[in-house]
Amino acid sequence: MLTEVKAYSSWASAPTLLLDQDGRPETDLVQIRNIDGLEPVKASVNTSLFGSVDGAAYTGASVPGRNIVLTIHPNPDWHTWKYEDLRKLIYAYFMSKRPVRLVFYSDEDPPVEILGIVESVDNSIFSKDQEFNVSVICPDPYFISIDPKVITGQTIRSGGAPATITYNGTVETGFRVKVSFSSGTAPTTIGIQVGDPKVSYFNLTATVGSTLYLDMSSVAMQKYIQNVSIGTGVITNLLSKMQEGSTWPVFQPGDNHFSVITDQGVQDWELTFYERFGGL
Repeated sequence: MLTEVKAYSSWASAPTLLLDQDGRPETDLVQIRNIDGLEPVKASVNTSLFGSVDGAAYTGASVPGRNIVLTIHPNPDWHTWKYEDLRKLIYAYFMSKRPVRLVFYSDEDPPVEILGIVESVDNSIFSKDQEFNVSVICPDPYFISIDPKVITGQTIRSGGAPATITYNGTVETGFRVKVSFSSGTAPTTIGIQVGDPKVSYFNLTATVGSTLYLDMSSVAMQKYIQNVSIGTGVITNLLSKMQEGSTWPVFQPGDNHFSVITDQGVQDWELTFYERFGGL
């Protein structure tokens, strides 16, 4: 159950309005009466009709951006905060075309955030019971946990026992892996494996050493694989070193078998990922 929502303005000068933790909802100066658009976004499923056969061929699907609509009620105390004061406060956080960050808290799941652009702010200014309907367009439709999960381990050889990573999100997510030298002979090949290698794998010709570590990200729109010099910070792009047939690894909801596989030595790895949710 959702218990709290916080809005962060893009204006540095936006005033902060803290609600009394011991107060009652009916005395809050700004009340959230309703939030639409928190459920999973309707997917766009593409099909192509057959020429002379009934039915259609599936050609792909995607999830468009999310539209969150908040219904906000100003509740002045007529001492410090009047209607006009609260209106200006709401405009400081929700103004058309301005970015906004929304953070949602619940009893069951970790805090999650979503970034959006304010599309419109409609105000029933002449009503006795004023309300603001704030429409926020979120290009990335998924809610992302605020705090990352960070897990460490050591590499294995091919055929070794993988680690089990529990992913509590509700949609697939990419992740970041850092592989650094620990002991033994420097490897010549490195693999980052999720699940059955017969289904998909990610292997490349690369190494790590006392002055060099490997950094990989499979996060959508942020994918890279590179060596980084510890002393100078110089980056070497390794995309061309990916072996044929390699696919970017991702975590699916539930338990995932994860391993970093090298042909030489025992190296350290650090895994970092954020949980992503298709709806609240």
